[in-house]
Amino acid sequence: MFKKYADETMDFIKKIEADGPRLPGSDEEKAACVKIQQEIKDRVGLDTKTEEFIFAPRASIGGICYLGYAGLLSILVYYIGGLYGTILAGFAFCCIMLFVALQVIRYTATFDLLFKHEKSSNIITEIPPVNGETKFTVYLGAHYDSSWCWKLSLKNPNTAIIKTAYGILGAIAMIGICVLRAVNDFVYFGGNADYIINICTMIIPIAIIPGLYFITQYVTGDKTIASPGAMDNLSGIGSNMMIMKYFKEHPEDMPEGMRLVYLGFGAEEASLKGSLDYVKKHKEELSDGHSYVINVDSIADPDHFEAIIGDLLQGTKFDPTLIGYVHEAYKELGIDNAKSIYNPVGGCDSTPFRNADIPTVTIAAQNPTTTYYYHTMHDKSERFTTDTLDKGLNVIYKVIKKIAEKENAGK
Repeated sequence: MFKKYADETMDFIKKIEADGPRLPGSDEEKAACVKIQQEIKDRVGLDTKTEEFIFAPRASIGGICYLGYAGLLSILVYYIGGLYGTILAGFAFCCIMLFVALQVIRYTATFDLLFKHEKSSNIITEIPPVNGETKFTVYLGAHYDSSWCWKLSLKNPNTAIIKTAYGILGAIAMIGICVLRAVNDFVYFGGNADYIINICTMIIPIAIIPGLYFITQYVTGDKTIASPGAMDNLSGIGSNMMIMKYFKEHPEDMPEGMRLVYLGFGAEEASLKGSLDYVKKHKEELSDGHSYVINVDSIADPDHFEAIIGDLLQGTKFDPTLIGYVHEAYKELGIDNAKSIYNPVGGCDSTPFRNADIPTVTIAAQNPTTTYYYHTMHDKSERFTTDTLDKGLNVIYKVIKKIAEKENAGK
């Protein structure tokens, strides 16, 4: 049913991918925003609008490498600064872990003021109901920016998590080491205790240095090896565009009373700033009780079709009814190995909607383990096929139809 649309999705992906990475807030992301709007006009025949927002691109995942350098500098201060150096280093490591908790894990904007700000934009277009009366709205979301390169994954995906954990646990351990060393300056423990403490507080930080170095290598802003984002997430942007095109070309199949809205989010890789901004500006419209958000993020790996049921680190769980619709669609299409999974790291654009109590689910077809292509220069269209995109398009279509059946039941 969607074969020709899958072919056109791949054509779109290759066209945007050829321009290279689209890091959040970069000139390349801004250029992609303009080009995608033109693609929507040329391919779908719809006019678009944009909504601009300001954010700090490197204040979350993009700033992780800075934490590694801050940790290494703090260890130097620890060794050369005596008691005051120990206290200062301990404070620095507390700040590092606070930054991780608030900015990298929870995606707050607490420390954004310390970083350079840039502009990005969300892309919006829609198809109104055929009869002109809106009974319900389905939002198709996807992000068009791409990621910084995860250098640890690029070098060896099998050890990337281990190296990252080494650095994080080392930073936490340094807080305890600094406290122990400072206390030992004031308290005499007697016997061999003081000797053992002195040895431990001098040797253990040296063993932590490699872990902090790994953190400096976690991501890089080098555009030459950044992700071109074919899977993550031109596949989502292109798929949603083709669903819009299908209903534009087949108004007879448009569910009664449905308004279909296309959302292309900027700066997803910088802690969901685009979707957060959209929800903030459209909260009243979204909260009408008849709005549904289908977020599409990475349709590429045919053996890993999933319904993302929530973001583990964000503490969210998405709408169970929509999750059920996704799995019904998988079953109807013969995708028997589909799973329900929590997004294991970071977050996706469903989370801001979920936090605003808007029904949402994220559809994906991506290996959830650490891979050589996730957030690296190898995220290219040559790695996946139109057959997978075809299945993804059918899933989106079927979920839309199931939402319509619910809304129009007993009318």
